[in-house]
Parts: sequence; C-alpha cells; structure tokens
Amino acid sequence: MTACTVTCRAEGARTVITLAGELNLPAVQEAERAIRDGRREHGEHLVFDLAPLLFLDSSGLSLLLRFYLAAEGRGGSAALAGPVTERVARVLQVTNLDQRLTIHPSLPEALAALPEITGTSQGRPCAP
Repeated sequence: MTACTVTCRAEGARTVITLAGELNLPAVQEAERAIRDGRREHGEHLVFDLAPLLFLDSSGLSLLLRFYLAAEGRGGSAALAGPVTERVARVLQVTNLDQRLTIHPSLPEALAALPEITGTSQGRPCAP
C-alpha cells in the first residue's frame, strides 16, 4: 500500500493541490488537514492535480468532493487535472462524477482553461 502525499502550492491566484499515492480511508484525515492548510495559505481557487494519484476509494472521493463543493460555495472555484490513472478514472466513471466535475487532461490545461480571477478569496478558517 502506498501512502498518500499531499503538496500544496500557489500557481498565480490558484492553489494547486497535488495528490500522490493512494487516497483511501487510512490517508483521508491527514490529507484533509494538508488540503485545509494549503487552502488557508493560498486561497479558495483549487486545482487538484490527480496525475500522481494511484488509487481513490469512496472516502478519498468524498474528501475531494467536499473540498470541490466547499470552494465553489465560498466564492472560489475548483477543477481536477489529470491525466488520471485507469483505477482513478474508473471510480470517477462509476460514480458519474466524471460527467459532473470539471476534469482537465493535464495541469497546464486546467490552469489555462480556468477563468481569470480578479479578487482572491483567501483562506477562511472553516472546514469543508
């Protein structure tokens, strides 16, 4: 089993959150803490880089969905960037979230496709 590592960085007015390894039940609590810290530091416009993510279970999917919806609910934005592995793509397809969430083929394409941000929604100390 590969642990999940989360790295967050600013990319212009966006918060790029890179998930690597396996985002499953044992990893969710620590991943949530890291994402929340990154969001507070860099803002509510989130791009989840899923290219290095090897596996995603229902608890990991729930975590992504909560942050995705919370960002939009706070006036921010959210997108997913791939390419995603076959295992991750399958979870997104089975849950039909590949049709409901914005998923870009790559991180550069996700960053280029997102609308310009005129004001940033900097970190609010609320959980998703």
